[in-house]
Amino acid sequence: MLGIGILLCGGWAVAVRAEGSGSGASAAVAAPAKGGKAAATNGARSATSKRAKNATPNAPAATATVSGPEVRNFQTFCDEWMQKLHDRETYNTAHIAWENDGGHVDGEYVGYGTTCTCIAREEPGKDPIGKISYRETRYRREGTTETEALAVPGTVLEQSDVTEIFRYGKGRWQY
Repeated sequence: MLGIGILLCGGWAVAVRAEGSGSGASAAVAAPAKGGKAAATNGARSATSKRAKNATPNAPAATATVSGPEVRNFQTFCDEWMQKLHDRETYNTAHIAWENDGGHVDGEYVGYGTTCTCIAREEPGKDPIGKISYRETRYRREGTTETEALAVPGTVLEQSDVTEIFRYGKGRWQY
């Protein structure tokens, strides 16, 4: 009989593997979820405990699939990505291609929502994958002058929900 259990508690991932070989031997491996060193219990030092000890500080236990924004510090990457989108919207607003139509100007640009969903997943033996979901909106601004058009909120022309997928490799999130 083979039983495997995983317990996530207090920043620690504990994987327990028990084999019914009649000897009653079992091994439990405790690996810190964030930083620190791993330790093997019950006096047994298995290959799993060696992998856990040599894992990178932010890596989850080798026997568990982990998901959430904390995987490989994905939340920090997500926050940086959303800041880049904010900066792009600021640039888009400052560089609207205005059309002048007899004393009336209008122009369109793309903006990004401030609400997002950031989730990452890491499985043993696979590259971690992260997803960021947010809303992209195309706006139109109108007025008698460019300054007047920028002083009022834009009219929503189109909205799209966007999901971007990233891979963790070479020590960082790739895009």
